[in-house]
Amino acid sequence: MNWKDRLKKMMPAGSLEKIQRRKTMRALKKRSITENGRFAEHYAAHDCSTKGQIESVMIFYVHQIEKGFSFDVYQYGRGKTALRHISDLIGRLAQVDSDWRNNSIYEDAVLALGEYRRRHTSKGYDITFMTDLFSATVNEDIATAAQRLYPNIELTRESKQDNNQVSFSKLVERRHAIRSYADMPVSRQELEDAIAMSLRTPSVCNRQPTRVRIFTDRSIISKALKIQGGFGGYNMPPALMLVTADLQAFMGVSEHNEGYVDGGLFSMSLLYSLEACGLAACPLNTMFGDKADEETRKLLGVPDNEVFIMYIAVGHFRETSRICRSQRFELDRVLLN
Repeated sequence: MNWKDRLKKMMPAGSLEKIQRRKTMRALKKRSITENGRFAEHYAAHDCSTKGQIESVMIFYVHQIEKGFSFDVYQYGRGKTALRHISDLIGRLAQVDSDWRNNSIYEDAVLALGEYRRRHTSKGYDITFMTDLFSATVNEDIATAAQRLYPNIELTRESKQDNNQVSFSKLVERRHAIRSYADMPVSRQELEDAIAMSLRTPSVCNRQPTRVRIFTDRSIISKALKIQGGFGGYNMPPALMLVTADLQAFMGVSEHNEGYVDGGLFSMSLLYSLEACGLAACPLNTMFGDKADEETRKLLGVPDNEVFIMYIAVGHFRETSRICRSQRFELDRVLLN
């Protein structure tokens, strides 16, 4: 037995625990500095300069334009801030990509901008505020896109009737984020059936840290989503699920982010399970700042030992639903070797 082992044997258990916790705190602080520095170096800030950063921010703002096409009542004039950002980002993209007009992110942006232009001009709206933002070349591309049929996606309730019988590959193709729902309640049993289907989701050493809360009180849902801030323009969903991960399931510094991995896996399983059960759903982020975190915990009774993973809005499919057309990368963009 070496001197360290003898010393540990002589010390009270409580003292050893305190020492270990101090070592863990020092290691966490060191890890946080490294991780925060890496993120600060590479994240897509608004003054971004690399191709990957520019494309990511452009996708974000184009999605804002696309979401407007899924509203029951289109809001003319909406999205001017997004348009200004897209204009700036196209200019940045042109500086770093010599073939920028054939860039798939640019092409998708032009498609959305063309539909934005078509909707406004067809109703007699002045679009000078839009054309002034873009160069003659980009305006030409937008005008050309406006002449084409925009590939809107419409789903029907009837097309979901056999969701519990189709192959997984077919189910994956069918699932879309749905933000508008039929005006009918979702039973707790329906939601529990979907959660039960997700229980075999893998987790680190089978510790299963994920926790799910179900809310069907419209007042509570409204308050929660007002804090969340990302569901504007749509009616409140009949049900809202909150997915969290319990930090008590993890051991040591190396697992301090594992809750987000395991919680994310469970959430994806749950989204597919909801689809298989014939329920419409939309994942909503819970990347809260301190104030929103505190308000949400107080409102929904979430203890400090759980971290937020995501909300999932849930309802029954309407007879027909318009959804956002969201571009998906091709395999060669994702597969790196």
